[in-house]
Amino acid sequence: MAAGTATLERPTSLPVPADRRVPPRPVERRAVWWAACLICGGLAGLLLAVVGTLRGARPSRRRVLIVVWGTVVQAVLACAFAVLGSGGQIRPCAAPGEGGGVWQTARTVLNAPVSGAALLYAAGEGGEIYHCAANGTTAVILDDGFARAGTMYGTVFLTDQRAETQSPRMRKLSEHEARHSDQWALGSLLAGPAAFPALYAADEVFFPGAYNHFEQAAGLEDGGYDPPPDSPPAAGRLAVLSVGVLVGYTLAASPGRRRPAPVVRPGPVPAALHDPGADRGRETAKPAGRR
Repeated sequence: MAAGTATLERPTSLPVPADRRVPPRPVERRAVWWAACLICGGLAGLLLAVVGTLRGARPSRRRVLIVVWGTVVQAVLACAFAVLGSGGQIRPCAAPGEGGGVWQTARTVLNAPVSGAALLYAAGEGGEIYHCAANGTTAVILDDGFARAGTMYGTVFLTDQRAETQSPRMRKLSEHEARHSDQWALGSLLAGPAAFPALYAADEVFFPGAYNHFEQAAGLEDGGYDPPPDSPPAAGRLAVLSVGVLVGYTLAASPGRRRPAPVVRPGPVPAALHDPGADRGRETAKPAGRR
């Protein structure tokens, strides 16, 4: 190049100041994702999230939306429970000294989203809200929205029982429903807020009423159930047998259980099947018009 000729040089990019750089935060994102999975799916959801993260798998967009919206909805319902529950009356629904402790507080926190949904429904129906001072449950007197004598949703008991709250009957019923609240909390801790109602409904189909194992664990006498016979009803046994047969047939007929058919791949022709006369004929054959 001749002397004095100007050279064109590519401008170098200016360095970004250190305070303007946004460093990646994978640890924080993982922690937020794991916390959201714990809220929506309990310990089972947290375990699946941790295993998927360690394996390097990314959750699908649909799963992320479901988990995010589930977390937001539960947070809103928990706030509704904190606001609406603060306005209820406190009554001695249980015997003095019953309830309390760390587990009662943890149970209230775990059941807060479900309890908030129940209180929102009760507020819309104009129910009378009062708190049981000893066992930490909340009762709402309504005309509908429950089954039998009442239904427990988290720590909120919807019922139409207008008897005296200090009567022995109401104290027994309160303790029965408090045990259901424990079942709600344990299900939410293990597999999310939908675990307990799903298990209870499945048990109710096969073992209705006093045969329900969750009702038996909560105390049949305290819940107003008559002691059932030793064996469950015939309908429950037939339902269990039908489900067992269906599951067994599904597992036996699933495509993954079938042995795949052998795949035949074309290969070279064996030397024993090769016809040497055909090659000799092609060598001796000449095109027409040539000598």
